[in-house]
Formats: sequence, structure tokens, C-alpha cells
Amino acid sequence: MLGKNSVVFAVFLLFAAFANGETKTYFSPDEDTQQVVLDFAASSQKSILIAAYSFTCAPLADILVQKHAAGLDVRLVLDKTEAGGKAEKIQLAKLAAAGIPFEVGTSQKHRAMHLKVMIVDRKSVLSGSYNFTTTARSENNSFDITTDDPARAARFAAVWQEIWEWMAAN
Repeated sequence: MLGKNSVVFAVFLLFAAFANGETKTYFSPDEDTQQVVLDFAASSQKSILIAAYSFTCAPLADILVQKHAAGLDVRLVLDKTEAGGKAEKIQLAKLAAAGIPFEVGTSQKHRAMHLKVMIVDRKSVLSGSYNFTTTARSENNSFDITTDDPARAARFAAVWQEIWEWMAAN
């Protein structure tokens, strides 16, 4: 018998499978999901929007700094409960020093901002259960789905923008 989480996950995968554009799914620790995340960010040409529950991945922070320095729109929304951690503070200091805008808070509807999403150029989305952390690639059972679908990217960007605006105001 499938539990509630299994049904939600199955519906999510089904939606992703029928989205317009190419969709790929990756699982850690069997696949190098960190490299998928890094390559996805590196592919950006205009913008990177990230919503992250946890953010400690130094190589991803380095790519964001490079892309921001190249003139791309790079912004993040991060959960307040994780942003205070030692490892996360190091990466946030790196982003702040580079002038990358980010908001730390929670969602207006929940106690935790638990998304793990990257929207590239407002046309491609990486989403899943994979935290943007160094340990996620080897210590967690997680997944990422990448989709090249401007309609799906627009939906994610709208939710991202709603969270950004709420965090900035609160």
C-alpha cells in the first residue's frame, strides 16, 4: 500500500514526465547529483533563482559568484532555520561579499521554506528533494528532476517571486 508521500512523489514524477521539454531524473547517492546541480547552474546565460532549505555547497556558491560577476541576475531565498548554521554562514558570507542578493526567512504560509529549486534563465527548472549541500551527494537518499519547460519554469518563478517579496517585507 502506498503512503501519502509515495502518492505525492508519484504524482510529481508523472507531472514531470508529461511536461513540455526534456525531463531527466537523477538519484543520489547512486548518481552524481551534485555534478548535475553544478552543470545546471553553469549552463545559465541570463539568470539563476534558487530557493533552498539548506545551502552549504561551496562549488555551487563559487559558480553563483562567477555568474553574478559576469552580469547574470543571481538571487536566492533561504530558510531561516538553516541559514544560521556554521557551514551555511560561510557560503552566505561568500555570496554577500560578491554582492549577490539573498533573503533569509520562511514562507508566508508555513514555518519552513523547504523548497529545493533552481530556475535557470526562466526556462529550465531543477527541483527535487536534494538539498544544496556538500553531504547531500553521498549521505542522503535524494532526487533531482531537470526540465526544460518555460511554462513550468514560469510557475516556479512566480512562487519564488512570491516568497522573495514576502521575505523582503518581513
